Amino acid sequence: MTAAIPGSQAARGRSGPAAWLLERDRRQVTFSSCTQFRVRVLTDTASTALSTMHAHPAWTLLVPTDGGSLTVIAGDTARVHDDGVLIPPRTWCQTATNGPHVALYLDASLASGPATFARPRRVPAPIAQRMLDSFAIDSGIDFTSAIADLDPAFVRTRSMDPRLAYAIDALPDACRLDVLAAEIGMSPSRLRALVLDTIGVPLTQLRLWSRLTQAMALLPYRSTADAAATAGFADQAHLTRTSRRFLGRTPAELSPGSLELQTPNPRWGASAGAARP
Repeated sequence: MTAAIPGSQAARGRSGPAAWLLERDRRQVTFSSCTQFRVRVLTDTASTALSTMHAHPAWTLLVPTDGGSLTVIAGDTARVHDDGVLIPPRTWCQTATNGPHVALYLDASLASGPATFARPRRVPAPIAQRMLDSFAIDSGIDFTSAIADLDPAFVRTRSMDPRLAYAIDALPDACRLDVLAAEIGMSPSRLRALVLDTIGVPLTQLRLWSRLTQAMALLPYRSTADAAATAGFADQAHLTRTSRRFLGRTPAELSPGSLELQTPNPRWGASAGAARP
């Protein structure tokens, strides 16, 4: 299967790398940001140690590939060998992987409302694989259909308020939330309430998440301090704290410096199904 997650730029003019590939001694780590679908993808062909406790603002689908397995701790411990695991936003957990795996980070705004469950749950292997395959150029699988199979929350029953959609798209470039609220004719308190009621995630967390993913895209190309500054963090320490809070890992763990940067192949380097030993 040949696959790609195309990088794109949002309407407000963000630019920069949308994907990267790191490789050495048969280990490959890839990252891709697809603003078209509001999805970020991180793949690794190696195992990852148990993360610190964290809770991310996005829906996370973890999928073991090529014989790998997952461990997810959220109150109790679940070990998964073939199925995927779907973690709703703001769910505190720890994760570890044994072997190749894919992590799909699905923006909370993709759901029709807040999560209806508060614990990780298994996703049958065929459904998880169909989600990965929906990014393949030649699969013929519709992304909207594939994500709807993950959970009823992704079946949109009504259109999102266009003011809210605009605000979410503008978050990465918004220096001040009160200015953003004024742009769409709302008070800051009303905008915060609308986001929380509609999506289930605080507006400030959504902004930090958008900045974190922007910094992740820059990590192999810039120093961590430069990536932090470009993405809008106060400093490198702020980026590191946010990375630990949302992903349970430091920037150095997400983009290992021991690996060499390669040129991502548009049909492979940003692939959700590219995690192979």
